[in-house]
Amino acid sequence: MTRAEQPTAHTTAPDDALVADSRERAVRSLLRRPQLKRLWSAQLVSGVGDTLSLLVLVLLVLQSAIAEGAFGGGYRGVAFAVATVFAARVLAALLFGAVLLGPLTSLTAQEGPLDRRWTMVGADGLRAALMIIAPLWIDWTPDNALAVLLVTAFVTGVAERLWTVCRESAAPALLPAPPPEGATVRPLPDHLDALRRLSLRTTFLAVPLAAAALVVAALLNNLLGTGVAWFDQHQAALGSYVAAGLFAASLSVLTYLELPATRTPRARSPLEGLRRPRTVTGVDKGRTGAIPLLVPACAGVAGAIAAAVSVSVLHAKDLGGGPVLYGLLVLGLTGGVAVGIRTAPALLPSLSRRRLLALAIAVTGIALLAAGLVPDVTTVLLIVTLAGVGAGVAANTGHTLLDQETEDSRRARTTEHLHAMSRVFIALGALIAPLVAALIGPHRLENGKFVFAHGGAAFTFMLVGALLLPVAALVLAKVDDRSGVPLRQDLKDALLGGDDPVTAPAANGFFIALEGGDGAGKSTQAEALAEWIRAKGHEVVLTREPGATPVGKRLRSILLDVSSAGLSHRAEALLYAADRAEHVDTIVRPALERGAVVITDRYIDSSVAYQGAGRDLSPTEIARINRWATNGLVPHLTVLLDVSPETARERFTEAPDRLESEPAEFHARVRAGFLTLAASDPGRYLVVDAGQEPEAVTTVIRHRLDVVLPLSEAEIKAQEEARRKAEEEARRKAEEEAARKAEEERLERERQEQLAKLRAEEEERKRRELEEAQRREAERQAEEARQRAEEARRRAEEERQRLLAEEKARAEEEARRRAEEERRRKQAEEEARLRAEEEARQARLRAEEEARRLEAQRKAEEALLRAEEARRQAAEAAAAADAAARRPSTPLPTAPRVVPDAATVPTPVVSPEEAARGTDTRGTDDETTVLRPVREERAARDTRGAYPDSEVTAELPQPPAVAGPADETAVLPQVPAGAADETAVLPPVSADETAELPRVAPGAADETAVLPPVRDGDPADRVPPGFFREERPAAGPDGSEPRTREMPRIDADGTPRRRPRPDWAEETPLDDLPTLADELLGSYDEGQYGDQGDGGEPGRKGRGRGRRG
Repeated sequence: MTRAEQPTAHTTAPDDALVADSRERAVRSLLRRPQLKRLWSAQLVSGVGDTLSLLVLVLLVLQSAIAEGAFGGGYRGVAFAVATVFAARVLAALLFGAVLLGPLTSLTAQEGPLDRRWTMVGADGLRAALMIIAPLWIDWTPDNALAVLLVTAFVTGVAERLWTVCRESAAPALLPAPPPEGATVRPLPDHLDALRRLSLRTTFLAVPLAAAALVVAALLNNLLGTGVAWFDQHQAALGSYVAAGLFAASLSVLTYLELPATRTPRARSPLEGLRRPRTVTGVDKGRTGAIPLLVPACAGVAGAIAAAVSVSVLHAKDLGGGPVLYGLLVLGLTGGVAVGIRTAPALLPSLSRRRLLALAIAVTGIALLAAGLVPDVTTVLLIVTLAGVGAGVAANTGHTLLDQETEDSRRARTTEHLHAMSRVFIALGALIAPLVAALIGPHRLENGKFVFAHGGAAFTFMLVGALLLPVAALVLAKVDDRSGVPLRQDLKDALLGGDDPVTAPAANGFFIALEGGDGAGKSTQAEALAEWIRAKGHEVVLTREPGATPVGKRLRSILLDVSSAGLSHRAEALLYAADRAEHVDTIVRPALERGAVVITDRYIDSSVAYQGAGRDLSPTEIARINRWATNGLVPHLTVLLDVSPETARERFTEAPDRLESEPAEFHARVRAGFLTLAASDPGRYLVVDAGQEPEAVTTVIRHRLDVVLPLSEAEIKAQEEARRKAEEEARRKAEEEAARKAEEERLERERQEQLAKLRAEEEERKRRELEEAQRREAERQAEEARQRAEEARRRAEEERQRLLAEEKARAEEEARRRAEEERRRKQAEEEARLRAEEEARQARLRAEEEARRLEAQRKAEEALLRAEEARRQAAEAAAAADAAARRPSTPLPTAPRVVPDAATVPTPVVSPEEAARGTDTRGTDDETTVLRPVREERAARDTRGAYPDSEVTAELPQPPAVAGPADETAVLPQVPAGAADETAVLPPVSADETAELPRVAPGAADETAVLPPVRDGDPADRVPPGFFREERPAAGPDGSEPRTREMPRIDADGTPRRRPRPDWAEETPLDDLPTLADELLGSYDEGQYGDQGDGGEPGRKGRGRGRRG
């Protein structure tokens, strides 16, 4: 046993009723522990639910694959779908049971984040929820139901592995505690081995129970389907709900489970032990070298049953059945295995176990082969049940033979290797069998009335059965221990054994038989055991066969003397039986009735092995004779010292007797006979490798006797004394512990008092420090308050000074402002006076100017009148001249005399611009505009090409001269062509530029004003230029310019209002100085009142418009 397998956690109450005299009783004893029994119940219920859920998922996947036509549809698609279900479960077990076992163990450890009990509860709850909704996926997602069901199978497999890891970690904490005396009297029983056996049997038992539950659920589902259509369409629905109910039951059991918070061994991987066990010399092949063949043979049988189970759903479909037939097939296969395992020890006890193993494998193969051939449902069920029973017998027999092949110290590793190989073969069989069925597919052969129609599942059954037959033949050929005896005869003797006395060990005492071949060391071990048992306080009777009684001594001399070489085999067997009868009646039974321990060197098994296996007699007959001779008395323990004949022969130190002189083949058959007997009843036999040192052999035997040997009075007293001492020791330790705790409590109290004192001092120090800190803080705050008060006072003084300064500045500013206002008021008054004087002067000037203008206008009108008269006269003169020219003889008329003063008419020039601005043209005679020469006008017209009528210059005739100096002036001749240069021609006046004068009323000539021209174009042209401020508006987005202009602001008296000075414009003394424009054109004020200047200088023109006076 490794260190990891040693129990590290125990409950407090010992189990005195646990007397591990056998492994069976040790397993049953564990179930007396309440919490362990609760955990086992949860394991059984959850295991049944898990297996049932797998079977139900196979049915649901089958239904979904048929509906969807998955994997190509047809038989092969359905078979592939079934294989994927088992693949999902195997993948989950491989990932979370082997690959990720380390992280899972860490998570579920005592110090891990996951609580074991609640993790198991959660796993059961998850599986219950999945199985509740599993049948509904076919209705909810008919196209994806197969994928969802496969995911469900994988998740349930993961939950099962997580549940198993938690259970394997928690179970060792519930094992019984060792007794107070410990191993002082007897070694402690191996509870972990018993726990593993219990877990393994529970797992095997869950499969047939799940199949039976499926059968019952399917029958009830069919009953419900007669009334509810949904159950008729989902024949596995009720089975799914039953599985969910089982998970819920396991959950409820685990909820009240109490797990001690102790450290436990780690969980074991399902593949742990897959490698073959090794010894010092190499791979462990066992005593007879049969292990390399026995392990694959047993694992192959397990794989064959798994393959048959995996294709049972297809075979049930081929046979026309449903979930009920599928459940029955699984129940027959797995239930038969359970029955075979249970009945194998009592089946043909006289038959060689090795031959029984070969026969069981052959029966299983033939049954599977027949199950594939027979189309009848009832027959198939019986045949598969027979196959299951054969597989169970093979499993039990193979396990027994493996135990016989190995020592107790190596037996656990060999068993672990067998279980790991079996799991691998089971997984491979469950995966490969549906694939083989899919590849084979259904076939139908017809030959007249003979019709051979089978599906791929039936052919898979036949193939698996056929593969088991060579395995059975190989086992029989390689490990047969009765090669000289025909199998038929051996089997017949085993079947026809007859009525034997009831065999039973003695009620009192303890009977030990040492068996083995010659040279095995029986006498040495008998003496060593007798001495060791006497030391324990037992009465020991050491005896032997033959020769323990006076009659026996004479019989011994006959039987072992070499001179009796011709003794018949039957006589030899009867003589041994006679000696045994005398021996039992006179020595063995009386000693056992006294309660003594009887150790005998040889007993019935030697006769069966030597005369039955070694000779040509029937072992069954030999055993019957000896059982009759001993009245059915069998030993409590038979120790078989197994050694090879060659090694035994080397130990002979004296001349061999008659039996020792037999050839090696005889001794080989005897050895095989002994091993066969040990295999038939492994619970009573202890097979020890006698090739070891005698001390090692004695240690092995003592270890077994420590388990099964009753306690002697001395041992009982020693045990009680040990228990009393243990209790006293425990009491002393408890008192010491109590004293230690009291001392610790006293020290703790003192420490607490010291700590309290220190805390008080620390608190006092902190209080003083706090007070000091508060005092310093108060002083600091007072200082800060004083500084703030000083700062406030200083700021108040500064504020007062600032306010006083501001008040003084405001007073000074106010005084300056008032002085400035007074100055401005006086200046305004002065300016108003000057403005009044200026306005009076301007009014006077305007009046004078208006008078001059009126005078000039009158003169101009008179000049116009005179010019008109002169023009009329000139026209008349011209007319007269033309008439005279037409009359050549007629003398030219004399031009009238021209008054010198009237030679040139002073015509005022009024331009359109000046008329629009209202510029006065009045003035002196010097201001008369001199007209351009006519030639220039003609030249300008010639360049323009044409001229309007309004531009025709009227040639004014010279007016008649007044009597006076004009008489001296010569009469001007007619102006010839080209003489226009000397004549002042008025500039052309267009219609736009001609001023339309209003009718002048008599006597109102002085009031007549020159009006601006009125144009016939745009009405905007009627407004005099300059009346609006010249602004060029911004162009619009389309390039057009709006016509809107700013209207001038005019006061109530009609005076244009000047634009006020902006706030940002600084007033400077230079603003009052006249600009160059004012010097040249006059100021705006001057323009309003006409020409003026310093002293009324004539000749300057203002820019203002004229105004009627």
